[in-house]
Amino acid sequence: MIHQRSRTLLFLAAASLLPQINAFSAPAASTASPIYNTIQSANSLLDPISGTQQTSIIPQDNKRKSLVVLLPQLGEFDSSEYVEFLTAAQPSLEQNDIDLRIIGIGGTTAASNFMKFTNLSPENLYIDPNGELHKELELACGPEFSVPDGVSNDVCKFFLRQLPGGVPEEEEMVRPVATAWLNYMAMCAGIGAPGTLREILRGYFGDKKAPERFRDDDVVKAGFITIGPGVGPTSIGPVKYNQWFSDEKGYQRPVELATIRLKNMVEVLTKWDEYVSNTLAISRRGATYLFDEDGNELYSYKSRGVLTYSETMPRPLTFLSPYIGERVALNPLGLADNGGGELTRGRGVLKPAGKAMKLLSILFKLENKLQAKVLGAEESDYTAARKEIEDTINQNKIVIYTYGLSPFSAETTAVLDEVAADYKNVEVGLEWFLLDKEKSVLRAELLEMTGQSSLPHVFIDGKHVGGLFTGSSDGKYPGLASLKESGVLQEVVDGDSLE
Repeated sequence: MIHQRSRTLLFLAAASLLPQINAFSAPAASTASPIYNTIQSANSLLDPISGTQQTSIIPQDNKRKSLVVLLPQLGEFDSSEYVEFLTAAQPSLEQNDIDLRIIGIGGTTAASNFMKFTNLSPENLYIDPNGELHKELELACGPEFSVPDGVSNDVCKFFLRQLPGGVPEEEEMVRPVATAWLNYMAMCAGIGAPGTLREILRGYFGDKKAPERFRDDDVVKAGFITIGPGVGPTSIGPVKYNQWFSDEKGYQRPVELATIRLKNMVEVLTKWDEYVSNTLAISRRGATYLFDEDGNELYSYKSRGVLTYSETMPRPLTFLSPYIGERVALNPLGLADNGGGELTRGRGVLKPAGKAMKLLSILFKLENKLQAKVLGAEESDYTAARKEIEDTINQNKIVIYTYGLSPFSAETTAVLDEVAADYKNVEVGLEWFLLDKEKSVLRAELLEMTGQSSLPHVFIDGKHVGGLFTGSSDGKYPGLASLKESGVLQEVVDGDSLE
């Protein structure tokens, strides 16, 4: 009886120690997120150079955070655009103990082209030829349309002949490839791809919330079109012109981002077969994940559209601000970034309209002289008008000649008021067709002295600098708005002389 009781007590004592023994002997359960574990266990990832299989792309004894970016096709326009920001931020990521791992859909040839084009290091890139990991993570794939049964293979082939890559050699692949293209084209039209159309428009219309995107020495060539260096000079065959916003600084200007996308598009379309080895994956989208040292998810974003690789597209790396600081996260490329500055007058829709007025200059010059003659102007009237103009511009540092009803004249005074300029405004009349003989002669003499037929006229330190958006006839001065953009106008207002 005593022995039995002793055995029972020993058993209970041993049982009470089991949890403690297990605590020391059993490994702790993983706290990593399921997504982290899925990425770590992926067996479809390859080295971008050798094409050999890569497992556990994040070391098991990892002591650093991990930024994992899944790109769509390496030949997708999103990919090179996003990676430009990521490579620019790479030094800051390293300094703050964050490893960058980029996974893109494509083969080794695509990877080679992509790394050369984006300057991405092979140490940061992995390839997933068929997007298997993307499928495991259930990343977006467009509206998931199917080619209707009533559409024949011949119709599908006609459709595919118009697209990069053409018709697949295997007959059984015609419909699957056509389906992939159907979904991708729908996404480009904004169907099943939220944010796509907004982002396309942002590329063309510009964005005051984003920094500049095109460097001063960047040049983009697409067939007979050349843009650059910088955002201004543009050549379309033999036609050359300067973009109307080329003198504006400090924000993403109209068509600036679209120009970057044109460059990326040219790269891909001229090497389509090298970049896109699996057309079936062209509609598959990407994602961004940030994990801590233990694999816990700090941030995630899944793209659902085209050109929507970030939830903060004007500044795609904003999510990294707590980890690498706002300076780099908000403007990794380090280009001019002041939201266009506080001085915003002399911009907007009036600017291209004002520059287009030069196309009518011949008609305005003929009308200008004819109007004064019809109203009976004599030689003495012109002499008196010239003296009046010369006296006015010699007695005042800044003189403008305007129309009371002209929006260009109103904007000219607004530009000068914005920089707190002291100026004399000579209102010639309400509009050109309402002028009497004296004012018609004054306008005609301004044309004779400057070669400019339209108002407003702007004189600084006795020199004609052009109008609001158009420059002087000798090409020495670019006009009032451009002088403001360059800072010269402010210097003049502050007391400097115009050189």
